[in-house]
Amino acid sequence: MVAAPKLKSSIGSLRSRSGSSPILTEIRPLPKTHMPLWQKTLVGLQWVSGVAAASSMVALLPLYGWLALCEQQWSRAYHQLEQLKRQERELLVSHETLRYRVTQQVQQAPQGLVPQNPQRVLFVPNQASTGATLPVQIPSVAVAPHRRVSY
Repeated sequence: MVAAPKLKSSIGSLRSRSGSSPILTEIRPLPKTHMPLWQKTLVGLQWVSGVAAASSMVALLPLYGWLALCEQQWSRAYHQLEQLKRQERELLVSHETLRYRVTQQVQQAPQGLVPQNPQRVLFVPNQASTGATLPVQIPSVAVAPHRRVSY
């Protein structure tokens, strides 16, 4: 702490005898006051807390940026998920509609369609895995009663 300088001479004697330049006087600094221990401790604590606040701010800015980026990516992914759910519902509705239409057409005019029967199931072996063709055997199963074709 430095106080304003005090001049030794009065205002009238500031000019030299020639009258052109002022005479500079000695400026003495104020004596240093001794700070008590509690005041030094508080000043040190203030400095440490300022450094801690600045460093925590520098450390948290990248974390904040990362969280903002994660939130943005989550928002995009959630929007995409909602779109996929909507498409799934539309596909389910169209699939069920097609199944209903096919069932109605088959019931009105069968056009040579026969109901599924275990005796009419064909098993085609995979040629690549067996290497040789095997004859298709139809297992003997009891005939099921006549049913309407539906899904």
